[in-house]
Amino acid sequence: MAARTSKALAAWTELNDRQQGTLAVIYELDQETEAGRGRRAAKGNFDDTPAAIWRRIDFAHDPSLRDIFGTTEMQSRLAVRGWHNQGNGSTVAALAARDLIARDAYGTQFGVMRTVALTRAGRAAARAGLSLRPDGAPKAALSARSWEVLALLWAADRRNTALKWGYSRTIEFVLIEKHQPPLAEHAADYCGYQITDRGRDFYREHYAAHTAAHPDVHAPHPDGADAEPWPKKADELLKEHRRTYQALSKAWRMADESRQAAEEEAASTVPKLPEPLPQPLIEQAAARHRLWQETARQRAELAAVHAEELCDFAERAARGYLAAALVAFRAAVAGTDPLSSLEAPAPGTDGWDEPRLAPPVETGIHVIDAEAKKLYAKATGKPLRRRGPAPKMRRRLARYDIKKVDLPGEDHASLASFLFGHVDDGALLRRLHPEK
Repeated sequence: MAARTSKALAAWTELNDRQQGTLAVIYELDQETEAGRGRRAAKGNFDDTPAAIWRRIDFAHDPSLRDIFGTTEMQSRLAVRGWHNQGNGSTVAALAARDLIARDAYGTQFGVMRTVALTRAGRAAARAGLSLRPDGAPKAALSARSWEVLALLWAADRRNTALKWGYSRTIEFVLIEKHQPPLAEHAADYCGYQITDRGRDFYREHYAAHTAAHPDVHAPHPDGADAEPWPKKADELLKEHRRTYQALSKAWRMADESRQAAEEEAASTVPKLPEPLPQPLIEQAAARHRLWQETARQRAELAAVHAEELCDFAERAARGYLAAALVAFRAAVAGTDPLSSLEAPAPGTDGWDEPRLAPPVETGIHVIDAEAKKLYAKATGKPLRRRGPAPKMRRRLARYDIKKVDLPGEDHASLASFLFGHVDDGALLRRLHPEK
């Protein structure tokens, strides 16, 4: 298994950015189709169409005829990522040459629709490069959705109330119909659902297996909040760091916009007056304008001072946010208590020790480690060299009417938010340490 995983990951990392993006879209569509068939089968709508057929994904019509056919879902998703039509054909050909996808076509009224489908090697490469669980999720009795609903029933029961839902297919057809005795039942007044005694026992017995299989689902620990391996206080401290940075960066932007507006006023010319006017009245208007310009210069200078100070505070807050996120991320990977080193934000003081900006520790999950490495390189002023052409957003997709403003410390904050997104609510801890 290890050798195959290594080979699959090598196949992924050998691709350039555009090829990875294209393979990711194909994998995404493939998995959505598979999941949709599973949902329909669960409802009794079985389909015996061979996988070789239903796994085919429409790529592009030949001839294009977009006025008639529009764009395929694959083309639309590539365009959103910046990989629009020009160059997609050669990218698909490169993936096919590596035996990561197979190409085919079927006839239409006006030509042929080109299709693609993942090969076994392509699916393995995409899974190794994109999955948060490259080795596959542990087996569990319930799906992620069913486990999430059972956790909601458990939490409601802890509050001595029912789950106030009108109707739930998951509860009716999974937690009630598929389990004997059932894990849930209708509330006494039929206003919602409640967990059964068997459901309580099941939740306790299978808690570890399901948190390992579905780490992104928050399920309260059966022994209470004190037994949770990831303290809520850690998330609260990180959110406090994030709010502090966001408030300071927003205040900097407001001050900088005030400076720009005042500078424009100071540089403006005297408005044209209606003619004819006596000279004394013309001089009065000029005097008013000079006074207006002078006050604008004063406002611009004051706003510049404020913006400079806010910039410094925002950068410190961003570094503090990143330092805190690195501590929490390291604790999640190691399976230790993040509160032993995590501190509340202190935006009014320097308090920044440069060695604290160490690279994020590796998790062993490629999709996390690769993005963390890229964001860290950018935050330290040494962005990684792009592999292949840069994405180019179409005008209708990119908001060219909105000028991009670089916020102070935003590269540090971007990395911090990425790390926080994975440790939030203990998801990374559960992913790496299911035994906890």
